[in-house]
Amino acid sequence: MTRVSETDVIIVGGGIAGVCSAYYLARRGARVMLFERGTVGSQASGVNFGGLRTNGRAEPELPLSLRARSQWQKIETLVGESCETEITGHIEICDRAEHMAAVEQWATMADGHGVGTQLMTGAEVARRFPWIGTKVLGGCFVASDGAANPRLVTPVFAIATRKLGVDIREHDAVRTAHHDGACFQIESESGTRVRAPTLINAAGAWGARLAAQFSEVFPLDVMAPQMVVSEPFPRMITSTVDYPVNGRFFYARQIGRGNLLFGRGPGGADLDTGRAKYVPQNLFDASRIAVDVLPFLRGRNFIRTWAGVEGKSPDSLPFLGRSRIVGGLIHAFGFSGHGFQLGPGIGEVVAELVLDGRTSTQIEGFDPYRFDKGPDAVGKTPLVQTA
Repeated sequence: MTRVSETDVIIVGGGIAGVCSAYYLARRGARVMLFERGTVGSQASGVNFGGLRTNGRAEPELPLSLRARSQWQKIETLVGESCETEITGHIEICDRAEHMAAVEQWATMADGHGVGTQLMTGAEVARRFPWIGTKVLGGCFVASDGAANPRLVTPVFAIATRKLGVDIREHDAVRTAHHDGACFQIESESGTRVRAPTLINAAGAWGARLAAQFSEVFPLDVMAPQMVVSEPFPRMITSTVDYPVNGRFFYARQIGRGNLLFGRGPGGADLDTGRAKYVPQNLFDASRIAVDVLPFLRGRNFIRTWAGVEGKSPDSLPFLGRSRIVGGLIHAFGFSGHGFQLGPGIGEVVAELVLDGRTSTQIEGFDPYRFDKGPDAVGKTPLVQTA
């Protein structure tokens, strides 16, 4: 019979939420084992837009986002690599009066939290960002926002986490999980069996399935945000730009090597296979919008597209907090396409919940059971819903 190992914390899921949780737990001395069905950062955490934004976030997310921002500002000190992090600012542009009014209202609220916004007129946007070709009424700029390379971030955090002694098991999905009255016990596909008093559900799009093993039901849809990249060209775009079109956002940034990265609508996904479903129409729509917003793209080639599997809650806010049913179970999933920037903040919060029994960051808006309380408990959808 396979020997059962003992540890302090089991983490299920090797995306940025799970790996950062392991990192901050290990920094505080906890023994941690993490199980990932594929490779770390292989789903939404590694194939997203890479945005590091506070701009446009729903109010419940701002305390966590600001906490994460302070960690991104010292990313190289934390993990030994910059992960191509650039703090170049984020501009949300508006071409309708009602959207501009909503952005102005959001900026007032956000500055109350310490975000640091700059509202701009259409003329100011044109002077500051002459590469924006479409005529706009104005916009909201946050200079302290930026971007990083998502293909690097989670693997680099994993390297730093392993150096702290964390046992990260890749290509080893958790097959069964239960609580025996004293501890959690999991068995993985490799046959590994582990017991621990604490289990972190950071399983991303699979988070609701893991929760169901403990008789907890969470409303979680599955989506696959699609990204497109162009051939490289001389750098022109100085900040990340978001632009609403028919209720959905087009977003773009240019990386240091000159390629333009942009996205718009999500496709579908299959949890059983772990595969995202490519929707060609999304590429065509995004390409047309890209040329309208950034006219200098006309005639350039788009060379690659991809998607990752992500879980989305009904209000686009995560499920983050303690289980009410099983002691020692903490949920951290459902980041709905904009959890990348939150990653280091999630890790610190989860470590506090495990080791201190509470967190210094406001997370009430992420109550995993908020949908049990009626519609008034559901958070407002963010203005911007990209990573």
